[in-house]
Amino acid sequence: MATYVVAVRREAQSDTVTAEEWVCQVPGVQVKGAGNPSRVVIEASLHAVSEIERRFGDKVVVEPEVRHERLP
Repeated sequence: MATYVVAVRREAQSDTVTAEEWVCQVPGVQVKGAGNPSRVVIEASLHAVSEIERRFGDKVVVEPEVRHERLP
């Protein structure tokens, strides 16, 4: 499973539903980092990510997490 960042679209931020609540409705999603109601880090299969986009694409944006390591 890959790691993704899910963010609530600006237009949908007035909704009372958090990013974590949106993604938890899809089977196969594991929340790895939450705390900000408009953003969550998840681990999910490509199928689960496709399902999030299909169900909630008008409410959230899903992008692969990109990590940068500092060079010594």
